[in-house]
Amino acid sequence: MAFFLIAECCNMPFSTPEVRVVKPLHVQLAALGNEVRAAAIPGDWERTADWCFGQLPGLYEQFRETNESRFGAEITLRVQAVLKELANCKTDSVKTQKLAVLITGRLHRLHEEFGLPGLNLRLPPAPRPRVAKVS
Repeated sequence: MAFFLIAECCNMPFSTPEVRVVKPLHVQLAALGNEVRAAAIPGDWERTADWCFGQLPGLYEQFRETNESRFGAEITLRVQAVLKELANCKTDSVKTQKLAVLITGRLHRLHEEFGLPGLNLRLPPAPRPRVAKVS
């Protein structure tokens, strides 16, 4: 009560510090995996994505516990495999590029948020349009 009177007297607004709730890493990885699976992009890439994203929680747990680069390398291999499969899809390349950017961006933010060393993720080049040969 005394603080309220002082704040009112001095014309200072009373505010509580902003509290940011951070979801656990495995929850955020699961959410990313669900977004990837929900993408309406047909093709065999989904099987690769399911397997690779299924491996990530365990690899991240080991990476956080040990900080050993080999776990970061394994994570990078899994994610690069998904990105490569997406790039090889014969369907909507705009959608696949957006999904690839979503994956890499989200993982980059997770690494920053949890204080993990960065991954060396590279987006595969966008497929070039095929030119039909004229005989």
